Amino acid sequence: MRFAVRVLALPAALTIAAAAPPDPLAAIAAANGHPALVHLRAVADSTLEGRRQRLTLDQFGPLQLERRCIADACSGSWFDGRRLWAFGLNDVALPVDTADLPARRTLAAIASLAFAEPAFRAGGGTAEPAGGGTWRVRAADGAPLVVSIDPATRALRTVTDASGAVLERFSRTGHAGSAAFALERSGLQTGSYARVETVPEPLDPPDGAPAAFAGEGTVPLLSDRVPIVPCTLGGRDARCLLDSGATPSALTLNFAEALGLEPRGELEIAGFSRFVTGFVDAPRLAAGAAAFERLRLAVIPAVAQERFDVVVGADLLARVHVAIDRARRRVRITAPQRVAAGEIVPLRFDGNVPLVDASFDGAPVRALLDTGDAAIVSLGYADYRRGPQWPLAVRVQAQGVAGGNDAFIVTIPQVRIGPLALGATRATVNRTQTTAHVGAGMWSRCTIELDERDERLGCAAPP
Repeated sequence: MRFAVRVLALPAALTIAAAAPPDPLAAIAAANGHPALVHLRAVADSTLEGRRQRLTLDQFGPLQLERRCIADACSGSWFDGRRLWAFGLNDVALPVDTADLPARRTLAAIASLAFAEPAFRAGGGTAEPAGGGTWRVRAADGAPLVVSIDPATRALRTVTDASGAVLERFSRTGHAGSAAFALERSGLQTGSYARVETVPEPLDPPDGAPAAFAGEGTVPLLSDRVPIVPCTLGGRDARCLLDSGATPSALTLNFAEALGLEPRGELEIAGFSRFVTGFVDAPRLAAGAAAFERLRLAVIPAVAQERFDVVVGADLLARVHVAIDRARRRVRITAPQRVAAGEIVPLRFDGNVPLVDASFDGAPVRALLDTGDAAIVSLGYADYRRGPQWPLAVRVQAQGVAGGNDAFIVTIPQVRIGPLALGATRATVNRTQTTAHVGAGMWSRCTIELDERDERLGCAAPP
């Protein structure tokens, strides 16, 4: 859309009399080439152990997209001016639960110099001189921060919070055309870039692995322990494990070989142990009503304890709504929708996987929501040692995609998951597990609804 502005001729004397005093914020924006109005991309290339690496930071006003790539396997973060999101191999952005969001909102306006543009104040932001070449800046719903400006160049230098603690340092200014960009940044935004360039396209969020939907979406449940459902990959029948605790999604090496898919690149997979593997560009994956046309899958060894070919992890689960009814042995996979039935457990995200707030015997715990774990709850031996040390009931062997380990079962007298009071609950203690899990065993208590986009888990009484 184009806008035409008609300039009215005024008498020279009237124009001089009505001239406003110079705007110091406008002077800062002009001296830096109005970078908030331009899509900028900073780039840093390097090589580590023979592998090509690239770090990029895209900035357009308060919008920021950071991408870290080893060869063509990328991960990174997206800040939309309000919330921080993280993404991995499939470019599916999941929210990051972080307490510093108010500071990040204001910092993004400072780093881009959007705070010096009229639109910032029109949108509810404030910027006031604080003396000595500093400005007190606050974005709408942001934290108050103080930015120091170089008096000679009007370049950004440091950002501090209300207590005077330094949150960010800027140095080594580069230019793309007339737009200035600090190539060296340390603090909440850390990076050392070689160059900066303008990008003609708009700055859009990562939006990989799109899903299309057709049909009613109900499929049978193939396992009594964890949610395994029938699916197809590349038109070939397969068994898919719906595993909210895994990221990225994956397929077994045997199935990759059967499909003639050759792994490439390097990814680190963590479970009871760690190993490095490759990934494949996968053909069409269909499960329930959902179909994914463009996706990448990590390659993992088969797990003897459960037979599956594909792991649908937290990244792809963010594209669908899943309802698991163990009593009727069925699973419904449909387009994302509001979770409305039963008790609602809010989801938080960290490391591209969902977390829930729980309590074990009154002690607060932030637990990984891991539908690939057959237990109702599980925890690591280190957490168990810190106590209370509930009596051992039986020893077992736990198995995961990254190997197995010895484990044992205890009974926790009181377990809560969000608003759900589960009472006395058997829990698995794994020797090498690093964080508490809430697992698929919950389905023995209720029908489960999971919608990562809605950031909610529903637990409804079985019909």
